[in-house]
Amino acid sequence: MTAASETRRLLRVGETPRSGPVDADSLERAIEGAVVVETDFPAALDRVTNGDVDGAVVDHRESGFDGIAFLRAVRQDRPSFPVVLVPATDDGNVARRAVEENVTAYVPASGDDTLELVAQKVKQHVGARSSERGRVRMPISDRTTEEEQRLKERAMDEAPVGMTIADATLPDEPLIYVNDAFERITGYSKQETVGVNCRFLQGPDTEIEKTHEIRDALDAGESVSVEMRNYHKDGSEFWNELKITPIRDDEGEITNFVAFQQDVTERKEAELQLERERERLQRLLDRINGLIGDVTEIVVTADSTDEVYARSAERIEADEAISRAWIGEYDPGARVVRTRAGGDGEIDLTADDAGPLAAAIDEQSLVRLDDAPADPVGCRDEETGVVIPLTYRRTTYGVLAVYSRAQPFDEEETTVLQALGRSIGAAVNDLLSKQTVTTDTVIEIGVELHDETPLTRLARALGERAVHENTLIRHDGDLLLLFEVDGETDAVVDAAESIPEVIGVTVLADEDDPMVEVAVEQPSFVGTLSEFGAQITTVEFDANAVELRFGVATEQNGRAIVDELEDSYETVELVAYHESDQPAQTRQGFRAAVEDELTARQLTALQKAYVSGFFEWPRRSDGDQLAASMDVVPSTFYQHLRAAEKKLLTAFFEGDA
Repeated sequence: MTAASETRRLLRVGETPRSGPVDADSLERAIEGAVVVETDFPAALDRVTNGDVDGAVVDHRESGFDGIAFLRAVRQDRPSFPVVLVPATDDGNVARRAVEENVTAYVPASGDDTLELVAQKVKQHVGARSSERGRVRMPISDRTTEEEQRLKERAMDEAPVGMTIADATLPDEPLIYVNDAFERITGYSKQETVGVNCRFLQGPDTEIEKTHEIRDALDAGESVSVEMRNYHKDGSEFWNELKITPIRDDEGEITNFVAFQQDVTERKEAELQLERERERLQRLLDRINGLIGDVTEIVVTADSTDEVYARSAERIEADEAISRAWIGEYDPGARVVRTRAGGDGEIDLTADDAGPLAAAIDEQSLVRLDDAPADPVGCRDEETGVVIPLTYRRTTYGVLAVYSRAQPFDEEETTVLQALGRSIGAAVNDLLSKQTVTTDTVIEIGVELHDETPLTRLARALGERAVHENTLIRHDGDLLLLFEVDGETDAVVDAAESIPEVIGVTVLADEDDPMVEVAVEQPSFVGTLSEFGAQITTVEFDANAVELRFGVATEQNGRAIVDELEDSYETVELVAYHESDQPAQTRQGFRAAVEDELTARQLTALQKAYVSGFFEWPRRSDGDQLAASMDVVPSTFYQHLRAAEKKLLTAFFEGDA
């Protein structure tokens, strides 16, 4: 790059500007310019106010670097300085605040293309600077009066901005001097301009209020600066940045007005375009916020997947920019999409004309639709459209197809539509998860995790000194493991406590049939299964593997759980998979209903009493030991246990927990 070549000098501001989706090094390559990094708010602001940089890319985090505050500070001194804001998350409020502070461009950090979009905005709004900037002009040496006068005249003639001087002592203040730049800017020659008032540059669209502002300032003997529409000699319009200053004689009387003119049409049109873009973005935000709020309320309050599909499609279709919308449910086994709201029929994804729909599902990404009459999801006459997968993590439950006759969906709209797709997918996952405890048919799955886990390490440490008898999963996800001890309990306690993930060991019985309870912090598989609404039935383990048995409501959730486990563990072996018909009141449903009625203490007391052999005869543990394991006095333990027993028996005999 030569010394006179042009480049951009960009400021990258945030807590960690060298990492994340818009890291400084990647941004520098993308814009083919220079990027300087600041993490300190005052230092970054000094860079802007001192003119060290041509634009800024600024992070915003609600609990970190406040990009909105930085934007507000910049706007106090540099109202037109280009600022691209990149928020980590956004619920619509951040965007509104950014628009109110006159953000130049707004790019949420919500996808793999964030860096590309930021670079695009930088190239669009941040101008290049010449490396010749910064050259310092040498001072004028001692000269004769005549030489100094000639130098000043030459400097005025060759100045890069238009210069005029008017005689304030003559009627109508005629021009007595114009420089060469004024001729180039306006197209008028010196012969045509000297001797007349400079209002000849005005025309039909010149702002009358700007002319009044100029006249009022000159009448008051004050300087004035305005940007106004003026006209070239050929009649074409341009934006003139005009600055006028009065010149006074030794007595303080105004003798002349010196004016500077600069053609700022390119910058002004860019500002007007930016203002139009801000207004468009504000209208879009108002529209989108209403859409997001309504769909969010739908997915939160709906009682079934049918209701989610129907009400969501109806609300999306009611948007002023959308001509129609429909939602389809994906059946991965049959490889088809069955329309559930706003459409009619079944689409075979293996057909040649179902390519966009299949791509959206397989790639879990938005796909733009084209005008293909044979395509079952294609656009109709004068329509544009997109299809969005309804996903939760790696599971796709369906698709949302949206069409418009106004104009193609822009990046802000597609970002919102993708977020709506994820919201609907999460709602469907939640509703299907709840079905596991209410449905008549449950898919029962068994897997073995052949991997090094806290449970396999615990089994190896205990060896043959203890036999695993039962496993309980607490509300917080931690495991309570009950072991029957063969020998002294002290050795078992020491071995268990040597495992880092063990968070507590309690001796429940220490005489004829010793028993030890070991609490283990939540394994990753518990979170995975609970996230997809699976009901864990058994957890068995030895020194080599962990075997899980669980039930789910749908094949999709079962497949998603296995996929998630395969990501977390080296070897996952499927050992059982079948549907099980349940009675009208499922075992899981009964248990869930009872647990809803029990307090956490009541449930813990009941579980501990059951697994420790308290209800057997002779008892394998007594109330004093169980009370100590719960860190309560025996009377309190029995109070919790009796209350739990009453609620359990009420549910059993009266059918209403």
